[in-house]
Amino acid sequence: MMNVPKLRFKEFTDEWQHDKICNVTTYVDYRGKTPNKTETGIFLVTAKNVKKGYIDYDCSKEYVAEIEYEEIMHRGKPKVGDVLITTEAPCGNVAQIDKENIALAQRVIKYRGNALIDNTFLKYEFLSNYFQNELKKVTSGGTVSGVKGSILHNMEIHYCSKEEQLMLSSFLTLLDKKIELQTKKIEDLKLYKLSLREKMFNMFETEEKTLSKILVKWNKKNKDNEYSYVESVSNKFGFIAQNEQFDDRNIASSNTNNYYVIEKGVFAYNPSRLNVGSLALKKDNKISLVSPLYECFTTNQNKDFLLEWFQSKEFKKGTFSKFEGGVRNTLNFTNLSTIKISLPNIETQNRISNILNKYNKLIELENKKLYLLQELKKGVMQNMFV
Repeated sequence: MMNVPKLRFKEFTDEWQHDKICNVTTYVDYRGKTPNKTETGIFLVTAKNVKKGYIDYDCSKEYVAEIEYEEIMHRGKPKVGDVLITTEAPCGNVAQIDKENIALAQRVIKYRGNALIDNTFLKYEFLSNYFQNELKKVTSGGTVSGVKGSILHNMEIHYCSKEEQLMLSSFLTLLDKKIELQTKKIEDLKLYKLSLREKMFNMFETEEKTLSKILVKWNKKNKDNEYSYVESVSNKFGFIAQNEQFDDRNIASSNTNNYYVIEKGVFAYNPSRLNVGSLALKKDNKISLVSPLYECFTTNQNKDFLLEWFQSKEFKKGTFSKFEGGVRNTLNFTNLSTIKISLPNIETQNRISNILNKYNKLIELENKKLYLLQELKKGVMQNMFV
């Protein structure tokens, strides 16, 4: 069988080659003494900064003194285009250097392709399914898995002609840029909607009420396992945005007595996860079950408006003094009902929810576009590498 990918550009038909990493690259392993950290200076890229394809300069910010930079980097200074791979905590994350004025910490190995290997191609080769799966086979350790540099250097990579590498790298770089821009577009839409929501909640005349005046506890329970084989709400869901559904899963349990029977228009939340905003509203017409550990309620107000309010600063501020518990805060329905809400009339609620729903639908549409781009890249990474 020829050593070729399932999918490739039509200009190329020759077989791919393979060799040990150490034979087609130069490398520097920065294991050794941990450098002294400073408040300012040259940015230190640690394993935490290296993600799946890029360097995150915001997740962790550590620095080394400029006067010590030459000594710290005496094994080899990084250049733009060099490829980084983490060896531990986490293992196997890959990024390409995009700034020269950085230092590299332990648990990061720097590779630079020789005349046969394009650096950007090397990045994507390290990220490919084949290489990542092979890497998992040679990692060791329990809770924290890792790989020795000596083992990593001797792993094999597959590569094609330089011309095909450049075309493949260019295509994937363009795809990554589209994914980045689409992600930024969604983030901007969410921020705009968030700002708009907070403004609208404060620009209309309201009446202050406690939630007990507008919420009704939902007590409909499953009896005699009537709904044992229907969909059940998973305990895993966290923050549920408007227009999204519960994380449903099929169950076939003999122990569903006393589960809440959830219908359209019923809210449910996990009292121990409310501090991350796990309120949800059942949106479809299916009958589902939810654990008796949950709190469930409905309302005579506009439900979409109320769901938006549960995500607002006003609601989060109102919860601070209502939590119970030590390590894990909880908020039962009784305490939830004592929180105050600045409530506009029903006509205004309808107007606000209609406007915000337009943005929810737009965000949902843009998320679908992002998903298609991500699936396209996933297919490329699975089928255009050997």
